[in-house]
Amino acid sequence: MHRESIVRILRETGDLLEIQEANPFRVRAYHNAARAMEGLTGEPQEMLEDGSLAEVPGIGAGLVAAIAEILQTGRLTLHDELRRQFPPGLLDLFRVPGLGAKRIRILHRELGIGSPGELERAAREGKVAALAGFGARSQEKILSGLEALGRYDERHLVDHARHQALRLLEHLRRHPAVRRAEIAGSLRRWCETIGDLDFVAAVSGAKRIEVAAHFATAPGCEEVVASGETKVALRLAGGFEADLRMVEADEFATALHHFTGSKEHNIALRTRARHDGLTVNEYGLFRGEERLDCPDEASIYRHLGLAFIEPEMREGLDEIERAAAGPLPSLIEDGDLRGTFHVHSTWSDGTASLEGMARAAAALGWEYLGIADHSRSAAYAGGMSVEQVREQWAEIDAWNARGEAPWLFKGIESDILVDGALDYPDELLLDFDFVVASVHSRFRLPREEMTARIVRAVRHPCTTFLGHPTGRLLLAREGYEVDLDAVLDAADEAGVIVELNANPHRLDLDWRVLRARLPRNMRTSIHPDAHSLQGLEDVLWGVHAARKAGARAVDVLNCEPLSKVREHFAGRRARARRLLAGDR
Repeated sequence: MHRESIVRILRETGDLLEIQEANPFRVRAYHNAARAMEGLTGEPQEMLEDGSLAEVPGIGAGLVAAIAEILQTGRLTLHDELRRQFPPGLLDLFRVPGLGAKRIRILHRELGIGSPGELERAAREGKVAALAGFGARSQEKILSGLEALGRYDERHLVDHARHQALRLLEHLRRHPAVRRAEIAGSLRRWCETIGDLDFVAAVSGAKRIEVAAHFATAPGCEEVVASGETKVALRLAGGFEADLRMVEADEFATALHHFTGSKEHNIALRTRARHDGLTVNEYGLFRGEERLDCPDEASIYRHLGLAFIEPEMREGLDEIERAAAGPLPSLIEDGDLRGTFHVHSTWSDGTASLEGMARAAAALGWEYLGIADHSRSAAYAGGMSVEQVREQWAEIDAWNARGEAPWLFKGIESDILVDGALDYPDELLLDFDFVVASVHSRFRLPREEMTARIVRAVRHPCTTFLGHPTGRLLLAREGYEVDLDAVLDAADEAGVIVELNANPHRLDLDWRVLRARLPRNMRTSIHPDAHSLQGLEDVLWGVHAARKAGARAVDVLNCEPLSKVREHFAGRRARARRLLAGDR
């Protein structure tokens, strides 16, 4: 049982007892125990077994029994009983600034409020101001607190989070007492959406107060939520919260590993350590009282008989078992990309000219670039007519005639029409170097119809890539209802490559799906879906999503050199001509 889960159960039990107006000493006992558990340096299970848990100030005999029940069952009977007596959302009211147990009790008793949503409605109707002890000013503060709660509850796209985190990291490293500092948490694992920003810094104990004060002057800091000897929590403009953990230099590697997570990965690692007679936590790797030398994260895994596991892969799946079996595959790296496809220009809805996109790709050191503007049905995006397609081809030919890098491939992002057809006559489609087939309309088709629509498109002989295969927009729109396995099977049979759309609003194909398909020899291609010069750099997010899936350079088409990509496209076009000729 993770320590944070024990702390949560104890704290919630104390909160619910306080709302119930239970004995204040009993309420205090649960809150004190929660605080004591938060500050533990050892593993709760081991401390329970060796009796040292009972010696921790703030944890009496009754609370030791409660913690033992949580460790054994994952639950606490009293906690379950109390939760059944109140609405499920009542505990969320404790997160509203300015609300404590007494006020929550009044709101629940007098107005039947049991969630932040109900509280907001009552406040907007003026009912909160009418309660004794509240008034109009309190009601306004509650509404402001609810607005902040909603804002700071949001998750963030990885690109926004990384931009903010890098600014904070640069600021943190400026203090001379900071010997080392790194980003941790879900951002270091390159998850597609991020909650809090986490940092770990090596700072000697005597200097931590100075560093905490320095961190609080970071750009965009609106409030210091908490500040102590080892942790600082900030609330930032834009809805971010940032947590800094400060440790001694010889604890840095294990602390960075611990606070990188994921929780599931750490649990699996601790289980393996116990089997080897070791203990691992944020403070170090121990054999009994002896702390083993861990100057870096690789040494932690080495002591445990494991190959190094990259941060992106630490999601508590089967990475521990795979690392125990031998070296893990070398994952794709940013520098492995030789070019990309699915790039837009001013020929449709891009903001940069074709030549501008080519020069930006050259600055990135790419050998080739695949232009794929929108097809004619995408009127909303300036889709190209047949005449415009031929004009664009002439411009591409003129660029390639110069002999400058990158080589430009003639592509198109063809709308998948509602019946699954592509957007131009076959005669024109055959003359493109590649075709990205994408859904841009009628997202709410029934599952069977959407599946049939996309399957028909990937079976079209001219389709080279399936674009953003689920249509999701992270934090904005769920993907369409589709039998994705059927679509991917059809793509595999047809030799169509499913793109990993690297736009940070999409990151579609999801890394979990790619991870499951890689053992079946699935290949992908990382595309930025760029509509600007800067948008080309979005391939970064796709590379790290591919790394989360365990992809190697060999699994990604656009890690191939120009000669191999030309061969691939030529082979696809020859196949398409044969198949379409057979249909006539």
